[in-house]
Amino acid sequence: MACDAQTFSGVTKDQFSGLMQKAQAAGIGISSNSGTASQSGVTMTWNYDPASQVLTIQCTDSPFFIPCATINSQINDLVKACVS
Repeated sequence: MACDAQTFSGVTKDQFSGLMQKAQAAGIGISSNSGTASQSGVTMTWNYDPASQVLTIQCTDSPFFIPCATINSQINDLVKACVS
């Protein structure tokens, strides 16, 4: 089940680097400005444009028992923690 994409503005390169480090520590292989990664049945896509400082993240697949509201809330919390 695909969830709505989330877009975050004003994400600096340093903040995106910090987000990548947190994701890698959690076992999610984010190592470039855009891509797809899967873990535990959850597949995420992301695109970061350093010129406009815009990050878009979307869960494109997840188990039926994990609602989009939960996934998007966790993504939002993680990004907000890295960009604040």
